[in-house]
Amino acid sequence: MQWLKKPTNYLTGILIIYYIVGLTGMAINAPFLASLTPFSLLLTTAILFYLHAEKDMLFFANLLFVFVAAWFLEMMGVSTGSIFGHYQYGQTLGPKIQGTPLIIGLNWIIVCYTSLQVTQKIALHFKWKLPEILGAAFAAFFMLIFDILLEPVAQKLDFWQWENGIIPLQNYTAWYFFGFAFCFWLLKGGLLKNNPLAWRVYLVQFIFFAVLNILL
Repeated sequence: MQWLKKPTNYLTGILIIYYIVGLTGMAINAPFLASLTPFSLLLTTAILFYLHAEKDMLFFANLLFVFVAAWFLEMMGVSTGSIFGHYQYGQTLGPKIQGTPLIIGLNWIIVCYTSLQVTQKIALHFKWKLPEILGAAFAAFFMLIFDILLEPVAQKLDFWQWENGIIPLQNYTAWYFFGFAFCFWLLKGGLLKNNPLAWRVYLVQFIFFAVLNILL
């Protein structure tokens, strides 16, 4: 088929198939598939940034900063309970240092980047010219919506556990604030290049967790 010759389309197809398999496995309570979450994040990142233009040293430096800063933020959050609330990571997300999975920084990168791309797509559609601070604010909103879907599922899959099983409002306010900060950093770093795959990655993950909220 002609449409399969476009990288955006066949990469989208790979993601959809992979997430459908994961959705099916988690729905029938197959623990092995949940344990593949770190691999899923790595695969999603590789596919996502394959179509990013201008992958230069500045690009990797900015991503590395967000990765390290987000991991440190989560580590402080787990250690003190004063940032997001009181929570502890489970075993699903893989190897940990100071009780914090190494892979969690990658999750922040994916959600920040795709939320920025969704914001850009909407702005282009409506011909809005958003200043960087407003673009970051909109992107952080999409991050917040994603987190609202993620949190209930995360506890059921042992990504992390909240104290008494209650997700505090503090988590969402902190997620928005730091999401805004990271998005603003990426915008100032010039990472908002047109990536036709990014909004699809956001949508696939959004649907994935929305369906899991229904099934689990």
